Amino acid sequence: MVSMKEHIKTLLKLDILALCTMHIANRVITSFSTSKNMLKPGVGKYYKWKYGDIFYQKIGEGTPIVLLHDVNPAESGYVWFDVVESLSKNHTLYIVDLPGCGRSAKPNTTYTNYFYVLFLSSFIKKVVKRKTDVIADGYSSSIALMVSVLDASLIHQITAINPQSLGNLGRTESRRSRIGKLLLSLPVLGTSLYNIEMSRRNLDYRFTEDYLYNPFRSNNRFIDAFYEGAHYHECAGKYLLASIKGIYLTVNIQKALKKTQAGFTILYGEGVEHSSDIIREYTTLNNNIQAYPVAKTKYLPMMEFPKSFLNAAEKAGVI
Repeated sequence: MVSMKEHIKTLLKLDILALCTMHIANRVITSFSTSKNMLKPGVGKYYKWKYGDIFYQKIGEGTPIVLLHDVNPAESGYVWFDVVESLSKNHTLYIVDLPGCGRSAKPNTTYTNYFYVLFLSSFIKKVVKRKTDVIADGYSSSIALMVSVLDASLIHQITAINPQSLGNLGRTESRRSRIGKLLLSLPVLGTSLYNIEMSRRNLDYRFTEDYLYNPFRSNNRFIDAFYEGAHYHECAGKYLLASIKGIYLTVNIQKALKKTQAGFTILYGEGVEHSSDIIREYTTLNNNIQAYPVAKTKYLPMMEFPKSFLNAAEKAGVI
C-alpha cells in the first residue's frame, strides 16, 4: 500500500513537471511572437524615466503633438503608423509607447492613473519642453486630462478618441478583481494566463468582433504588431494587465472635466455602442467640448480607416 508520504512526493513531482512545462511553453511563445520584428526600434529613442526607459519617436516639424495609444499591453505607438506621414507635415510628433506597453519598460508594479500622470508630465517637461497638444486613444485621454489640471502649462488641446464612459472610469476594485490581479502577477502561472489572454487567436477575435467597424478590414499586420507588443520584454506586460483586471487604473474625472483649461475635443468611431451617451456625459460637465464622428470605424479609427480619421480630425480643427 502506498503511503501518504509517497502520494505527496508524487504530487510534488507532477506539480514541478507542470510548472517546468508551462515555463518552457511561455519562453517558446515569447520567442515566436516577436520573430517578425514588427516593432523594430528604427529611428526611435528612449527617455530615461525613473521607472524605466520609455520608447518614443520624434517625427516632423511644427507645433508639437504627443500621440498616446490606449493603455493596453498589446498596444504601442504602432497604432499611429498609417497617419504619421500626414500628421507630421505641419507638426512635430512625439509617438510614445506608454510604460507597460510595446518597447517601453514594463516594471513589476501596480499601474494607476497617477503613475501615468507622473510619466506624461515628466515626458512633456523633459522631452517636448513646451506646451503641447495631445491626441489620446481610449483610456489615455483621462491621463492627459488629469495632467492638464495638475499643470495647466503643459497641455494646450486634448483630442480624445473614443474616451471611456464616466461610469467605467469610476469603478472601484473588489475582492474578485484583487484575486485576478494576484493570479496574473504569479511568476509561471500568471505568465501562462497572460499568454492565453494575449494569444494571437484571441487578438484576431478582438479585431474582427470588437475593434473594427468592418471585420473584413482586419489585417495580419495589425494583429502581428499587437501580438508582438504584448510579448515584448518577456511578457512583462502581464503586470499592466494585472492592474487593469484588478481595476487599479480607474479615476473619477468629473471635477477635472469641469476644471481643465485645455481644449477638449472628442473623436468617436461611428460604430461604437453608446457613444452618444458617453458624449452626453462629457458635454454635460463641460459644454465647451465638441464631438465629431469618424465614419465607418469603431475602436481603432486611425488603423481601420486612416483617411476617415484624418478627415474628422481636420474638420475638428485639431490638426
